[in-house]
Amino acid sequence: MDRDYQLLRQIQDGDEQALARLMEYHKESVFRFACHYTGNYTDAQEIAEETFVRVYFAAGRFRPRGKVKTWIFTVAANLARDYLRRNKKSLSLRSLDQPIDKEHGVSLSEVTPSAERTSAEEVESQENLRAAEDAIQALPQKLRFPLVFCVLEGNSYAECARVLGCSVKTVDARIYRARRKLRYSLSHIR
Repeated sequence: MDRDYQLLRQIQDGDEQALARLMEYHKESVFRFACHYTGNYTDAQEIAEETFVRVYFAAGRFRPRGKVKTWIFTVAANLARDYLRRNKKSLSLRSLDQPIDKEHGVSLSEVTPSAERTSAEEVESQENLRAAEDAIQALPQKLRFPLVFCVLEGNSYAECARVLGCSVKTVDARIYRARRKLRYSLSHIR
């Protein structure tokens, strides 16, 4: 039996420590997903927290048709989509200097080492990063989700297909279209 499923069974029995362990295993990846999907650090934190609140209260209704991780990401994806629809924040972006790794305090502007760059090259690099973030946020949600879930977060196409309730071929096609749109958007910036 899978570790996550055992934890979910314990949560069904009212074990809050099991929820803490499940969060320990998945909260960071759910947060990163929400951050990429919404483009907003604060909103992503709220979505990640709400995801696990919903998991806790819906644990009794979970039926093992797939992985628990897939179910958790389905909850997170639905919350992120609803949040964007409600708040119309699909184009809001997090600051490049806002931490993306709370434990180590790493920000997006620090991801690429700049020791060998001139200040002009550093500015250009940050502008390119912001342009890429803008282009991702401008994608339609049905293209943005598989791109973020699979390409940026490293999940499988099969897991994405289960979350979206579609075929792996559809996920593949959407990622292809998302990449094509990104290439087009980024090539017309300069």
